[in-house]
Amino acid sequence: MPGAGRAEIYFITAMMVLILIICAVAVYFFFKTYKKEMREREAEKQRKAEQRAAETGGE
Repeated sequence: MPGAGRAEIYFITAMMVLILIICAVAVYFFFKTYKKEMREREAEKQRKAEQRAAETGGE
């Protein structure tokens, strides 16, 4: 076939683009979850500090 080489290059390029898109989406959701967990951890730490302060009489 005369256009087989070119078609193969297009196919490989399309697969690489698809892989990059999937990786970008995965990284986006990873960082979104990471930031959410860090906010929750900070809120828990603050809540525990307030609870300790209330138990010791606010000192």
